Amino acid sequence: MTAILRKKVHGASTRGQVIDGAPDVGVAYQVFSDTVIEDVIVKNSPRGFKFHNGKNLTVRRCETENVNGDGIYLTKTTHVLLENNRIGAAPGEGADCCQFAYQNSDDNISSDIVIRGNLFLQSPASASNKGALVCDKTRKYLVEYNFIGGKNFSFSSIGDDAVVRSNIMRDGRMNDYSFGYGIGDKADHAGHHIYDNWIENANRGVSLSGFSDQELAFRKDIDIHDNVISQCDIAFFANRRWSGSFRRNIFLRCEQDIVLKGNGKATAGDIDGNYRNDGSFLNVTPPPLRLKPDGKASVSSGEWTSEPDEIRIQWRDKGIDIPGANRPSIAVEPGMELSCVLLARKEQNWMLAIAETAYDDFTPRAWQEHRLPWQKRYLSI
Repeated sequence: MTAILRKKVHGASTRGQVIDGAPDVGVAYQVFSDTVIEDVIVKNSPRGFKFHNGKNLTVRRCETENVNGDGIYLTKTTHVLLENNRIGAAPGEGADCCQFAYQNSDDNISSDIVIRGNLFLQSPASASNKGALVCDKTRKYLVEYNFIGGKNFSFSSIGDDAVVRSNIMRDGRMNDYSFGYGIGDKADHAGHHIYDNWIENANRGVSLSGFSDQELAFRKDIDIHDNVISQCDIAFFANRRWSGSFRRNIFLRCEQDIVLKGNGKATAGDIDGNYRNDGSFLNVTPPPLRLKPDGKASVSSGEWTSEPDEIRIQWRDKGIDIPGANRPSIAVEPGMELSCVLLARKEQNWMLAIAETAYDDFTPRAWQEHRLPWQKRYLSI
């Protein structure tokens, strides 16, 4: 089959197809609703999947291979689930593995998006001058349990009301502004909750910036915590006014910890309680997270490369610290989304670990393919 092109369809689905050598885009849906795309492979084509003006879309277990342009390209879509897809490197000059685009028109903004369990395999060796994942002007999006490779960047997250957690983001090295996670264009953005990620091998690990140091857009309510930022030139960079917090992050063998320039120096955001690690003290086995018959959750310390001098426990609900919840067990309540972070110290080195339990109803493809090292971290009570 060479291409699947559908317009003005509702309730239509595509499953179990291989599109090889399409003349342009492999799969395209325009003006659609209640659509499921599963187990579809697009290869040896200029572009992969394209969706415009639709709602209630699921794209699951799909793949791209040797696709030159964007792997998945979406505009004006709502209530979208991208789950357990494997999107190969997009080597076209301006190509991303996955992009929610708005094409300079607010009419094309996407919202209510869940992106989980995927592999976005952009590569430093790619000819692309872009990256892996873009959420441009996107509203209300959850990004979790993904492996997100990079080139110029890993994840360009330039929308509003984002929860980004438990992802691997790596390899943003193409330019001096290149980043792992970046909120960086000319517009104001608000409401990013970024936690439990591993961000690695980027010029800037987390960047509140634009692609030029001259833009003055405001970043509001940005909460960044409990991330490991590893082998980056700068762990955290800001040259914009911003509010929120940057706390309890680990700087693992980074050249510089925090760089604030221009309006970033006048930030209203709190920067406190971040820690260094020279790589000699790491978590080996994550702390197990258990629900007990007595209605409590418990955590133990896991295993470390050497015995910690101290361990601090912090239980969280929906990623937000529960005041005073610092003991190995906690009573649970209906409606909680429970998680726990352990912060350990050996001499001058600090490291964190997020408590885990086994996957059950959902298993990320990124974990199945050994690109994601952790299991389930959040328990809905």
